[in-house]
Amino acid sequence: MKEFMLGAMYWLNPNYGAKEIEEDMRRIRDNRFNIIRSFIWWEKVEPRRGMREYRQHDILFEAADKYGLKVMETFGLYLPLWLQKDLLAKGIDDRSRRYPCFDRPEVAGPMEEFLRDTVERYKNAPALAIWNLWNEPTNPPCRCPATLKKFCLWLKRKYSTIEELKAAWLGEFQVFTTACVDSLDELTPEWLADAFEFGTRGRITPMESDWHAFTFDNARENIVWLRDTVRSIDPVHETHANPATPLSNSLHCGLNEWALAREMESISISVHPSHHFFGHDVPENFFSTYLYCIDEVRSWAQGRDGWIGELQAGTTLYHARYYTPSPEEITHTLYHALGRGLRGVLFWEWQAWRSSMMEVGEFSLRRAQDGAPTERSEAAKQFALDVERHREVLAEVERPSAEVAIFASMAARNFKFQQFRNKPHIPGICDEHNDAVYGCYKALNRANIAVDFVTELTLDTLKRYKVLFVPQVEMVSREVAQILRQFVADGGALWADGRCGWLDDHVYLRNTIPGNGLDELFGCYEEDFIASPEPFRLAKARSYRHLQYLHPTTGEELARNNRHVTAVRNKYGKGETELWGSYVTLGLQREGEDADTMDQISDFAFRHGVKPIAETIPPQVLECSRLTGEKADLFVIGSRRHEPCTVELSFPDSYREFETAGQSQPGGSRLTLALGERETRIVIGWK
Repeated sequence: MKEFMLGAMYWLNPNYGAKEIEEDMRRIRDNRFNIIRSFIWWEKVEPRRGMREYRQHDILFEAADKYGLKVMETFGLYLPLWLQKDLLAKGIDDRSRRYPCFDRPEVAGPMEEFLRDTVERYKNAPALAIWNLWNEPTNPPCRCPATLKKFCLWLKRKYSTIEELKAAWLGEFQVFTTACVDSLDELTPEWLADAFEFGTRGRITPMESDWHAFTFDNARENIVWLRDTVRSIDPVHETHANPATPLSNSLHCGLNEWALAREMESISISVHPSHHFFGHDVPENFFSTYLYCIDEVRSWAQGRDGWIGELQAGTTLYHARYYTPSPEEITHTLYHALGRGLRGVLFWEWQAWRSSMMEVGEFSLRRAQDGAPTERSEAAKQFALDVERHREVLAEVERPSAEVAIFASMAARNFKFQQFRNKPHIPGICDEHNDAVYGCYKALNRANIAVDFVTELTLDTLKRYKVLFVPQVEMVSREVAQILRQFVADGGALWADGRCGWLDDHVYLRNTIPGNGLDELFGCYEEDFIASPEPFRLAKARSYRHLQYLHPTTGEELARNNRHVTAVRNKYGKGETELWGSYVTLGLQREGEDADTMDQISDFAFRHGVKPIAETIPPQVLECSRLTGEKADLFVIGSRRHEPCTVELSFPDSYREFETAGQSQPGGSRLTLALGERETRIVIGWK
């Protein structure tokens, strides 16, 4: 395993010279950090066209190197004032967007000059480790002529004939209020602009499905352009980006994180409970929410390096949610980031901004006013010291392969985003699939089952897994349906809920629900679909919001509501499926956790041969992570309890000796631990 990287975002105080910056680097090193993240803001470096000032960054790179710190340098891609004024004079106004549209040549040209000059200046700096290409990439759909031109080209690559396009867009009914083109030559940016402008009220849904799929690809192309610009000058240092979409629908930012990750050497996630967690969960469950983010970014990385690129380090004051991460939360997140195979963690931030209405005095790991230690920075330091003590073990361990995957579908996000755009007054509809995925994850994590996430782009990896969970994936294409069928036919086990596969891609209803052959996979079809405002017990599981009345064909009944079957189990090829005809996993988030429902989900995995990281007595009181090696296995053990507890762990393997908290204990396959309130620690099993 590579050396674990621990550090923080470091803001350059504009009044600091070499003495002050060097003193900060010394403090950061003394906190046992080994990396900092810095921003090089275009708007600050180039306040006048062609006149760039890098003096402070020169000092920072030299000071970081002096104290043995590496630097992740982040491009601050906000437009300088002179360029904003030039664009406004041309009628181009992107001020309502977080970032300007990179498709515009008026933006891309000057931005590329800034990138090239910056990379050329620092490519040989000894402290440089990583180029962070795009901080929290945000590329919501832009309908400027340049982007519509790219969409035209994308469509013509996807549909080689006008007949293919009409089959996709017109379906069974004429859905446009504007006339569809009669030839691909008529498909122009101007025609698309009219279609978006006048084909409203849900009547251009198939075209919008393609538009959002294009948006994913366009964000990836923007990253590729940034990456290739950097690599053309510096082919040595790795490239990176940090999306900020841990729990919400990433179409708000126009992102497919799996696709972005494939274009760079590493990827990270921004994790700020004050922004990201509230609205999806309650603070007493935040331990599992942090773990969800860890496993999510590791899955995005697909074998590359995954990081937490921003971890909330201190108190929020001027935000919608007032929140301070506790030292126990920081310790928990750091240890499990290590134990689940991440490359590193960067806090947001070392010391808070000292002025402006933007985060002044907020998010500070150290004391905001003078940089003195806090209980949070001391917790991070103790973790770093523990990592140093276990350096030899960590050098030879790796995260073992998971046996379970959860399908986080980009098509499902596309569908929920379109519903939200058409009826934004319906609360929470945009994030339904994301919440269902998280509800499913919590049930598995509670049972200490290691989990990966997969999406349409990575379904070719399904053969690695014994079990696949498909939570509220309502839109399933023919191609994806065939992959799911093959997975089960080859011996996999598949569990699904939430009216799975009732729509085809482009949001078309098929003649059978579920469609595209999924009725054969699940051994049943939908007879009716009804609203169910009150929850019912479907065997042990709790229903939520709607019920499917299912008609078994080859499947067997698992649960019913009065006269109607609501869950079916089916043998298919060498494998097995279960279909639960309600929004079960979404209910775990929207109605609160339900122990029986969570057991129903985890029991499906256990019934198909999945082994937990560890079993505990009493059950479900710990969160566990595991790294394995030839000489030793390393476990991260964390208590969920708000009071001290004694727990007996049972491991899948036997060890000659255990080591924890600097003490040796007799080996075997069982270990008894006395843990403090929400304590997290390392346990090493020597082989």
